[in-house]
Amino acid sequence: MNSSNAPHRMKDLEIISDPNTIKVLFDKIRALIVFKYLVNEEMTVKQLADAIGKNPGNVLRHIERLKSVGLVQQVRTEKTTTGIVQRYYRATAREYRLGIADMIKANGGMRTFAKDRLRNMIMSLEAYGVTIPEARMNEALSMLEHLIERENQISSKLAIIDEEYWNSISTHQQEDASRLMRDVMVAQDTEYLKLKDKWCSFVMSFLKTNVE
Repeated sequence: MNSSNAPHRMKDLEIISDPNTIKVLFDKIRALIVFKYLVNEEMTVKQLADAIGKNPGNVLRHIERLKSVGLVQQVRTEKTTTGIVQRYYRATAREYRLGIADMIKANGGMRTFAKDRLRNMIMSLEAYGVTIPEARMNEALSMLEHLIERENQISSKLAIIDEEYWNSISTHQQEDASRLMRDVMVAQDTEYLKLKDKWCSFVMSFLKTNVE
């Protein structure tokens, strides 16, 4: 059995801001392929087809669409003893996030979706005794947008160097390692720290002091 490895490096985080890419993931089967399977391991079309109960030809079409927008890549090929060449695919990143800032700059439904998501995030702070008045909502939206955008810019530069070791540790260890490294990276960024201090001061100014 022979194998051919293609050099690749999996990102820890990929920011999705292109509207076309987001639309590709609106398809439930494509989202399932990426988020349930290919972020966790490399698989062939046949393995994916068996896992999700779909025809291999149909799965291959989804793979090609995902490849066209850079969400999936072929990482290696392997020839079986019968001479069949199997192609293994993997997601290009361990985690994907929507680029809120870029979506807000877009038109139509994408912009509305992004602004609504930010607003809902801010309103959810009421559970912790933080109520942002409507008169200050635009200010809050702007601050949070820039904070998230900067955090995403920093985190998206992280790459998993030793993928073999990464695959050998548990999901919880992967999540812990990712969080620790992102914390280290953002803690060294002066611009991020300024944005965070400004946001924290803003939020704390609306924290109810009589919360028990």
